Amino acid sequence: MRLDPLAGPGYHALLALSKAVDADARFPVGLLELLRLRCSRINGCTYCIRLHSGQALEAGEGPERVEAVDAWRTHPAFSEVERSAFALAEAVTLVHDGHVPDDVLHKAIRDFGPAGAQQLIWVALVINSFNRLAIGMRLA
Repeated sequence: MRLDPLAGPGYHALLALSKAVDADARFPVGLLELLRLRCSRINGCTYCIRLHSGQALEAGEGPERVEAVDAWRTHPAFSEVERSAFALAEAVTLVHDGHVPDDVLHKAIRDFGPAGAQQLIWVALVINSFNRLAIGMRLA
């Protein structure tokens, strides 16, 4: 059985939050879509995986980077600064393992400044919320 995520005010509030976070974008749209894709893959949200794969391509990311997003730590298509963004988004997604590691947070703050690190945390928070919504409502 599938539920309707549009029923009730929650979805619209989450969508508004997503738009607010994106309006403060300090990062290329393609990178944000790759971060969303990585979080969605960790969470196993097939709906969001399809969505953000396509949006990353539409934003100008090449197929190689979209396909290699799970190998961000070692794949040569990703820069050290991008790896810092992936590390933070992944740590937020896997927060059930404990706190975001200090070294991950401190590196993100060094690479992007406090405002940039905060935006990355918000991006991860929002996509994780959408993942859980889609999975919980049986869309994924």
